[in-house]
Amino acid sequence: MTPAVPPEVAYDVQNIHSALESTVPDHQALVNIIGRREYQQLLVIARQYRVSYGVDLPSELDKRIIGSVGSLLAHACQHKVLAEVFYLSTAGKTNRTYESLRKKDSPIKVFCEILLGRTSEELRELSEAFTAVQKSDLKQHILAHCPDDVLKTFFSAVIQDKEDKALENKEGAIENLNKLLQAQDVPALLNLAASLTTAQLCDLVRSYNAHYLTSHVVTTIQKTFKHKGEHVEVLLFAVMQAADPARHVSLLLEESMAGLGTNEDQLSRLVIRNRGKFMEKVKAAFHVDYGRTLADRVRGDTSGLYSHLICHLINQTI
Repeated sequence: MTPAVPPEVAYDVQNIHSALESTVPDHQALVNIIGRREYQQLLVIARQYRVSYGVDLPSELDKRIIGSVGSLLAHACQHKVLAEVFYLSTAGKTNRTYESLRKKDSPIKVFCEILLGRTSEELRELSEAFTAVQKSDLKQHILAHCPDDVLKTFFSAVIQDKEDKALENKEGAIENLNKLLQAQDVPALLNLAASLTTAQLCDLVRSYNAHYLTSHVVTTIQKTFKHKGEHVEVLLFAVMQAADPARHVSLLLEESMAGLGTNEDQLSRLVIRNRGKFMEKVKAAFHVDYGRTLADRVRGDTSGLYSHLICHLINQTI
């Protein structure tokens, strides 16, 4: 016997369908419904929508609602892994010819956001999902977008399956890290970071910082390394995402809104990927570092329904 559909789910599904099927889709209604539902609730709604109407809700939202609001609504109703597969597959691409002046991300920046700071299990799940959806190999897709052998080697090692175990010979690992930092050997540092699980890298960085109290890993790289550029940016991303992920995501959120205009693609990705309990830590870190709430920052830099929807999704509604 098929379980009865909870009345609140049936009500949401019906209202979403009505809003989508209007001659002019009711954007406000869609933002109010979808933006105020938790992640797990949205997955249930999306499943029931397919049962009731025989179509995929995220696809309908992306097709019927143009621009950033549409894509954000669509990914909000999608399993996070499937959203990540989409972000990886479209890294560096855009089909929005009317938005040629938008801030854009390089494929490497997107790869860092999606792949770094993950557990081995999460990376396995993502790789399998990518193959199932895109009918291609995740590693080959990444390598095709890496501009040089250093980054190809780094990302190949990142997604390679690793055993989840404690960091071995911690004192030796700290000494080796110190030597590489003093030599400013960025390729070797990238190889070291990629060879470790996220938990191991976190342990190494925090142990190093505790041992060398006046020479933290991040500040050493930022202030003393002579060579800047993409390799150093990737290295910093890996270290910061492993050692203090909430604070790092809060920094990325700030960067997506800094300067002239907003990088809505990045802002949307960060919100979709970090919704839920972890976002509470991100919001706390943002308030400490920038002296204002994340919702205030979003409202000050974005506008209209997109702003409303972002604020809803981080659970700080207007």
